[in-house]
Amino acid sequence: MPSVWQIECEALPGLEDLLGREIERRLGAAPSPGFRFTGPLAELLQLRIAHSVYLVVAVRGARPTALLGHENLQRLLAAIDAARSLHPPGAFRSFRFSAAGSDSPTFRRLAAALEEATSLPQGPETGDLLLRVRRGPDGWETLVRLSPRPLSARAWRVRNLPGALNAGIAAAMVELTGPRPGDRFANLACGSGTLLAERLLRCRAQEALGYEIEAAPLEAARANLAAAGVGRQAVLVRADVTSLPRRDSSLDAIVVDLPYGDLMGTHAANAALYYPLLVEAARVAAAGARLVVITEEVRLLESCLAESGSPWSVERRLRVLQGGHQPLVVVLRRRPK
Repeated sequence: MPSVWQIECEALPGLEDLLGREIERRLGAAPSPGFRFTGPLAELLQLRIAHSVYLVVAVRGARPTALLGHENLQRLLAAIDAARSLHPPGAFRSFRFSAAGSDSPTFRRLAAALEEATSLPQGPETGDLLLRVRRGPDGWETLVRLSPRPLSARAWRVRNLPGALNAGIAAAMVELTGPRPGDRFANLACGSGTLLAERLLRCRAQEALGYEIEAAPLEAARANLAAAGVGRQAVLVRADVTSLPRRDSSLDAIVVDLPYGDLMGTHAANAALYYPLLVEAARVAAAGARLVVITEEVRLLESCLAESGSPWSVERRLRVLQGGHQPLVVVLRRRPK
């Protein structure tokens, strides 16, 4: 197999800059979606903000028939073998193309060659070995996804709840808190524990607290944190997030996935929740602490922050595109008291 691979990483739109920083921090590579990599490929699967990671196989040729050349096919098969070697046998059950003209005679011939060489059938709609084919600078490129599912589909998520936060977005929100091992960290309305798990998988914390008023989400969070191997590092507390059992000025970083009336919450309920939650978060936050929130109820959030004497200053706004949603991530800083 090649000792140097060309890698391409994808993030949800809006998270590209944060993914670039993660690539630089974790891998020492230039902060760009595309880069050359010589280390163990398994390290790429540890990227937490990335949605997908691909090996890029470039071939010269004006037409996609160049993909069928013996040497080019062998290079593609080497990339497929490299991806399969990172997972248990049977993790990839079939393959599929994502390409313009994927039903053409050329792609049918390529599919037949891959079926014979890999013993994997083609699954045009369901194939978990994803092969993206596109035009490249000097011909064509095939991108081989390194994982059967997007990386945001965390293996530790053994208990799911409706409206659970995408794990890649959660990892980005954690990064926006500026995580440090000495943090006193809290996830308000922690739900099934995605933000809490991502924080503890990023680095240790002096304290890691999850507050949730309902019992069922706390049980889901407990199961997910245990599956992630960080259950003993977290403390889960059943509490109203507008009246926390916590002393004043005692948290350094706070995150919350605010309900915004899709699968969770209603506008009326949100209008009654947002302002007291922000006030309570300000009470327990130390001066200079960061609060990172995500919501699609942007006008409501902005109106709460515009209240006279708001203890929060806005450091950054980040729009994220996920499916049909465009939530806004807002980084707030606690003003001096």
